[in-house]
Amino acid sequence: MYLGSKTFLQRPTERKTKKDGSSSVLAGAYATTFFLTITNPLTILSFAAIFAGMGVAETSADYAAATLVAGVLSGSGLWWLFLSGGVSLFRSKLRTGTPRWVNRASGTIILGFGVIALLNVLTL
Repeated sequence: MYLGSKTFLQRPTERKTKKDGSSSVLAGAYATTFFLTITNPLTILSFAAIFAGMGVAETSADYAAATLVAGVLSGSGLWWLFLSGGVSLFRSKLRTGTPRWVNRASGTIILGFGVIALLNVLTL
């Protein structure tokens, strides 16, 4: 509930346009994002559950695991391509107050989930 109220009240920061698209800056951003994602415990547990559920450990064929990893990689890549492409198309159409309303909506949703979780704990 704290995170929801903090997000609701947070003022969006001003956009700083940085035109530096050098390969070292992009490589650093990619490496940071990659290592942040790969060390996320929820990601690791999710993939372990997917592999176990699909019975990859029970089969002796190496192609089953490779096919699953290739599918996840291509699906994730397509999703981020679609998401970043959509954001770049609509970025210029956003008004100055739009991020404030996004924060308010996100904060309300997070706060609502917190209240529901608290009510579930109290009713046990």
